[in-house]
Amino acid sequence: MMWKRLGYLPLLAVLLLLGGAVVVTGGWWDRDTAVLAQRLPADHGRGRVVAGQMDPNQPYDLQFIDQMAMHHEGAIMSARMMIGNSPHPELRDLAQRIETVQQQQIDVMLAWRSKWYADASPASSGGMMGGRGMGGMMQGTTGMGGMMGGRSMMGGNSMMGDGDHMFLQMMIPHHQVAIDMSQDALQKAEHPELRDLAQQIIDGQSAEITEMGGYLKAWYGESSTRDLAPAMQDMMGR
Repeated sequence: MMWKRLGYLPLLAVLLLLGGAVVVTGGWWDRDTAVLAQRLPADHGRGRVVAGQMDPNQPYDLQFIDQMAMHHEGAIMSARMMIGNSPHPELRDLAQRIETVQQQQIDVMLAWRSKWYADASPASSGGMMGGRGMGGMMQGTTGMGGMMGGRSMMGGNSMMGDGDHMFLQMMIPHHQVAIDMSQDALQKAEHPELRDLAQQIIDGQSAEITEMGGYLKAWYGESSTRDLAPAMQDMMGR
């Protein structure tokens, strides 16, 4: 079973990176995820926090805000939990930058949501990774198995290794997903403010991908995991 093969910590890391979502049948919420949920429309998720789903009936800019806010929250929580106390000072600094910059961007996006879409329906909560949820993620052949199977996240038992290694492997494609979303927004967003933010995300997270790729190569002798972004997007149900 994939849970046993990968272990709990890597699975939790993937859940966090997929958009700040920890969905458990018993109703347990990660504290920081619940805090963000309280700042979204009141009935967002109906008792569970999930990665946002694109609703074609909603304005594009609203869709982008809901998706990117949750995506950012996943990065913030993962950085805080996995590398906030890293033995590498470079990663402790990176964790602080991710938390500071992406939290500021969340705050801006949620302010825009309130201003531009005060009467909008709550963000869709069709379920993590397109409705598959935790069980579907562990069992589906195109979910975690497809992403981590053939490549095993850079080979061997690396997913069972230290948190710094795992964080670099997973955050690089997570950043690339945000870049892909933002490049799409450059073409489709209605508000120039949102297009400006999209460009800031592209510039900032591209630089961090280069930085993290350098650490992955120098410390672990591995190439960048940037090409895993499409698999991560598939898991998010895009």
